[in-house]
Amino acid sequence: MKLDQLRQGLEQAFYKENHRLVFWYDPERSFVDELPSLFAGDEKLAEVQILSMAQESALGVKLKLELEDTTGKYLLYFPFAEPEVEKDWLLDIKLYSRCFYADRFSIIFNELGLHQQSLREHLTKRDKFLASKARLAALQRYVQPDFDASDLDMAMIAAVVKAESCDLPHVILALAEEAVADDLGLEANPASLSELEKYDLVPALVAALQSEIGYPATVEELKGEASFRLGRFFIRLLVTGFCESVGDVPGWAQELVIPSASAHASARAFLSRWRDSSRYYPAFDVISGWVESALRLRERLGAFDAPDLRDVMTFESVEQKIIVDLASAIPKAGGNELEHFKTLIAQRLDGYWASKHKDDSTRRKYRRVYTALNSAIDLFGLRLKHSSGFHYGSVEALYLAYEQTLYRFDMAYRHYWDASRRAHLELLKPLDEAVENCYAYWYIDNLAKNWGERIEAEKRLDDWQVTGIPAQHQFYQRHVSPLTSAANRRRVVVIISDAFRYEAAVELCERINAKRYSEATLSSQLGVVPSYTTLGMASLLPHNTLEYREGVGDDVFVDGQSTKGTPARSKVLAAHGGIAVTAETVKGWSRDEGREALKDQQLVYVYHNIIDDRSDGGGPSEIDTFRHVEDAIEDLTELSRKIMLHFNTSTVLITADHGFLFQQSKLEVADRTSLAEKPGNTLKNKKRYVVGFDLPDTADAWKGSTKATAGTATDTDFWIPKGANRFHFVGGSRFVHGGVMPQEIVVPVLTVKQLRGEKAEKRTKRKVGVISTKSTLKIVNNIQKFDLMQTEAVSELVMPVTVSVAIYDGDSKISSEETVTFDCATDSVTERVKQVRLSLSGTDFDRNKDYFLVLKDKYLNTEMERYKVTIDLAFTDDFF
Repeated sequence: MKLDQLRQGLEQAFYKENHRLVFWYDPERSFVDELPSLFAGDEKLAEVQILSMAQESALGVKLKLELEDTTGKYLLYFPFAEPEVEKDWLLDIKLYSRCFYADRFSIIFNELGLHQQSLREHLTKRDKFLASKARLAALQRYVQPDFDASDLDMAMIAAVVKAESCDLPHVILALAEEAVADDLGLEANPASLSELEKYDLVPALVAALQSEIGYPATVEELKGEASFRLGRFFIRLLVTGFCESVGDVPGWAQELVIPSASAHASARAFLSRWRDSSRYYPAFDVISGWVESALRLRERLGAFDAPDLRDVMTFESVEQKIIVDLASAIPKAGGNELEHFKTLIAQRLDGYWASKHKDDSTRRKYRRVYTALNSAIDLFGLRLKHSSGFHYGSVEALYLAYEQTLYRFDMAYRHYWDASRRAHLELLKPLDEAVENCYAYWYIDNLAKNWGERIEAEKRLDDWQVTGIPAQHQFYQRHVSPLTSAANRRRVVVIISDAFRYEAAVELCERINAKRYSEATLSSQLGVVPSYTTLGMASLLPHNTLEYREGVGDDVFVDGQSTKGTPARSKVLAAHGGIAVTAETVKGWSRDEGREALKDQQLVYVYHNIIDDRSDGGGPSEIDTFRHVEDAIEDLTELSRKIMLHFNTSTVLITADHGFLFQQSKLEVADRTSLAEKPGNTLKNKKRYVVGFDLPDTADAWKGSTKATAGTATDTDFWIPKGANRFHFVGGSRFVHGGVMPQEIVVPVLTVKQLRGEKAEKRTKRKVGVISTKSTLKIVNNIQKFDLMQTEAVSELVMPVTVSVAIYDGDSKISSEETVTFDCATDSVTERVKQVRLSLSGTDFDRNKDYFLVLKDKYLNTEMERYKVTIDLAFTDDFF
């Protein structure tokens, strides 16, 4: 043994452990000769006096150390074996002092910084492990001075499996990760387990699984006489978690479930920790899939209804079972059932497979599926409210109903199909058909019937107006001119988004209002007819006259000037101190470039074209129309923000030239209006309109004049199909516009104002508060329910919050962690209360100790509330 190793061990005893007296027994007299030079050159040990007990009287030393010198540091060296207790004259001193040993395992004991002397003997049992300097070095990073034998074994196990720390959960997670990395399945053990067998450490691992999780180990496993199979453990662990969540043990699970109450709580807590781990949750996905396959779980889930499975997060097939059941039930459900389905979906979105806190393809897929299901619930809920169809008594009444509520049919349909197509999940196919039937063959048909009846009965195409609603061709006079008058002299930016319909503008308004710096208000205007780009764009420009001219195509002239294309519109605006630019140009400007380009401009028209550009004309992109709408909403949110914050603009108006009709399914012959006459003097002939001069009357369509429907100076005729029909399907038929359906002619006008100072401060948002409904909390079962209450309703300035909830002992989590979102927008206290179930990990709890229920903001990981909890478990060993 090298002297420097001896010095290192003695330094630890005297200084790190701060002992005054150290007893050193050396029965082999191995260090008698080195003793005089042991402390030479060591400044720390120089103050330590060496007493060679071969020449000293035990009584004399006792008097010296306890009466004459009570502060000095002494090394008592005994060149003989440690005496028996009853013959040890210095036993009372030894009991409050430190014994030092210089054999190989004692040196290792010292190197590890251990305190319990009994561990020296335990180290001798781990000779195989300790034979490697590399393993010993790896072990050192895990060991704490107060470790006992089981702690030390767990540290050795952690060193072998390369766990993050030496607690049992991290050891299991490391083994799971290794099994997945090597694609072992459930039948083969990871290589690390073979290493543990070599060092006789598997029984220690099994014993830890038995004591901490309740794993029913066999005597042979505990003795190392039978192999431990990690796959079998995973099966029992996940089956236990499943059974605990459903509150029952099916027959097929009887022999697999871990039986004790504390075990199923510990299993649930561990599985919660595993799924919540950003590093290890991918391994859970794989292993749960292995177990699911081994159990043939998909076949067994038929015995359960979706509500039975609401708390199960263990297997992906459960998620799919719930989705299938909901997809089947939603179209046939009543109002109360639909509300229950909403609650179930909210719980699944807070759960594991659709977690908002993990951004991978699996979670995105299920989040989209649940978005689709929620949207289907909205759609069928609206149908229930209007089960007898639409029977509004006037155009005004139906227009206002669409502006206030009926647009939600279109929004729910859009949200459903956008989410369904992005999820691309076969499980939704039956619901796809039901949604299509509800929207395309019930809602559109009934809306078109009521709307068409009122249009015809009131001869509205001859007098195109709705009381109280401004006309689109009056947009400049009503909305823009007052802002650019000499009294105001403010720059106004008008964004015109091609085919941006009213229901999308509702969503855009909400997103803009979610920002602190801006405030948006939404109104509508009655769109021109036919509702197509050339006429719609021209009507939005400042003008005295609008007109068509023969021989120049379908160009619409404003005060004698062409309006076809951005340069032509810019010429029109120049007379009003303005310019026209494309949205792509604006998005490409830097702050300085934009300010320079706009410094002399009071009026700017920005032409934005995502929806119409990508969806019109058929082709493969037409079917993705609703994704294009989402892209447009995102783009307009950012575009308006950039204009206001970077280019010295306080007001932005966002509007459209027209809306559109769209259905996901292919249209049928019944959806087409075949024209008996083919007019010759046409300016434009499209799926939803024909524009020309001196068009004849026809029984197959509605005929009107743009003089009445758009305020043109010329008496230009048009035909439009009745209801939602198309004249032809050439070039695509799903995405259309040009007619008079509300989706086409209820044109949004969004006024966005920049807020600064006090106004912006008033729009500062905060998250809703969450508290426990009880101030005194006590846990008497391994799994306990807690009621948490949202303190106020969610509103425009009070945002929802997602909370993680767990029981803590100091900084250590001792329970499962549950996630729940509080987003109730009503004043009902009952609706604002949600319940969480927490499972304790282990059984060793002190009823006189304070534990804490801690509520954290899941996104920020900041503590919101904590409540003192008493844990007083009743003794039980039953599963239920």
